[in-house]
Amino acid sequence: MTFSTGRFALASTGVCAHDGVDLSALSDAALVAVTRDIGEARRALDVLAAEVAGLAQARADASPGPGGIARRVGYRNVKQFVADTLGSTGGEVHRQVVVGKALAAADAAAALPNPSPDAPRTWTLVAAAVRAGDLTVEKADILIGTLEKLRASVDAERQFVTLAKRLRPYDLRTVCAREVALGDPATLEQREARQYRDRELNFIERMDGMTVVSGLLDPASAGHVRAWFDAQVTAGFQARREVPGDTRSPGQMRVDAWVMLARHGLGCTEPGSGVKSVLVLRATVEEIKKGLGTATCDSLTTPISSGTLRIMAADAGVLPVVMGGDSMPLDVGRIKRLATPYQRAAVLERDGGCAWCHAPASYCDIHHIIGWEFGGRTDLDNLVSLCVSCHHAVHFGGWLIEVEDGVVWFTPPASYDPTRTRRKGGLADLVLAA
Repeated sequence: MTFSTGRFALASTGVCAHDGVDLSALSDAALVAVTRDIGEARRALDVLAAEVAGLAQARADASPGPGGIARRVGYRNVKQFVADTLGSTGGEVHRQVVVGKALAAADAAAALPNPSPDAPRTWTLVAAAVRAGDLTVEKADILIGTLEKLRASVDAERQFVTLAKRLRPYDLRTVCAREVALGDPATLEQREARQYRDRELNFIERMDGMTVVSGLLDPASAGHVRAWFDAQVTAGFQARREVPGDTRSPGQMRVDAWVMLARHGLGCTEPGSGVKSVLVLRATVEEIKKGLGTATCDSLTTPISSGTLRIMAADAGVLPVVMGGDSMPLDVGRIKRLATPYQRAAVLERDGGCAWCHAPASYCDIHHIIGWEFGGRTDLDNLVSLCVSCHHAVHFGGWLIEVEDGVVWFTPPASYDPTRTRRKGGLADLVLAA
């Protein structure tokens, strides 16, 4: 494997070109340019760090024990050596090693004139995208783990790489977790059974009187708990708009809501906050009948098994997926300004949460694309789910929102993108290309 520093040298030149400038005097455009140059240099350096970390781990694997590379320079293992030498965290070292090994394997496979069809799969497309700067080391690590679990084909690898180029790491993890679950629903049920056995909640009182809360929740438990807490936090922020002065953070709101729930459970006759939470579960009829499939829950980012769906549905009111039909009219035109509960469910089913940043559904409101006061209808094609932050950013930023055939599209203003290239939003943005 040839250690090539060309990309890093070029990126470093771009950064060094700003040497001596007065940062505080830069225009916004110039500051953005400096930030982008530094980002490119960091990404290029990350690739080099991954290559050396992967090689160091490979040598340690080949020569374990006191004579290994890390022990000879005073470290217990390669992870500690790389973390201390490169200034990485434990999580970063893991990613660097995984990606570094993948880069080396792809180079070795490319050097073979006639590779054996039985040879282990190498992720050459991922490696090429990393070296070209199209994928970060973090994204590559997510993809490699997913592709190995799925035993993916070259075509599937190409689709994952295409999707990863435009998604943030958080959203990419969500997509990959879903694909892995869909690829092996039986394994998903086994994992959930193990997670249910491992659930726990612990309280440790510190010397200063504060109590540390820690624990693990299985998906069925977490779905209920998060749906309730998210509803309390959303209600808190909505009340803050009308009654200023509430400076609590989301974490503090959760503590207060938890205490309120405990007091209520201890015999309080008050109705609590009065905020109702709805747990939205969805699955196809075929999957429920088969008993072996996957379902989704608005409070969780990863899929759940149909078995867990039945357990959760036994304790919660299930809001069905709204597909339209004569019994549930979804287009109410100008009669009502606010979206009906069925319309809200339909929009969230289409958008999956915030159509722009993919924030959870509990963080979002249903907004008119063309304002109701300007003649906009309360119909699905004129409604979009946006969190508060994205609603303001899109509205004041001059973005155009359109809904075509059930897909949300965002068109940036010319000041953001001179080509005004449209991008998909909602769940359609998180689907592998066919």
